[in-house]
Amino acid sequence: MRVLQGVNLVEISKLEASVKRQKGISLKRMFTPAERDYCAGKRMKFEHYAARLAAKKAFLQAVGINLKKKDAFAGIEVRNEPSGKPRIELSPRIRKIAGIMPEDQIELSLAHEREYAIATVVIVKR
Repeated sequence: MRVLQGVNLVEISKLEASVKRQKGISLKRMFTPAERDYCAGKRMKFEHYAARLAAKKAFLQAVGINLKKKDAFAGIEVRNEPSGKPRIELSPRIRKIAGIMPEDQIELSLAHEREYAIATVVIVKR
């Protein structure tokens, strides 16, 4: 058994400024339609976008890969269980690149407030 861990912190105002500068194009490249729908329905939507971006970056840090294209982030999706607990779902392409097997366990923790969002990813490889 091997344990991998990644942590990432995102400054919310920088993400918001980037999205506004690019007129929302980056949202479509970095987030899935389900993630965009989820965040758009929230009062502080950029806090939620930033938490999801932090989760994607923390996952990549945990597995030790650096994807250069921002649209690769769309292959890493943050969803919520009915209980509200966040989880990461991977596209087959990202799963293969990252070497994640079906029996591997991915745990995700998110937090955000007005200025920052943070995510921690722990992967237990069996």
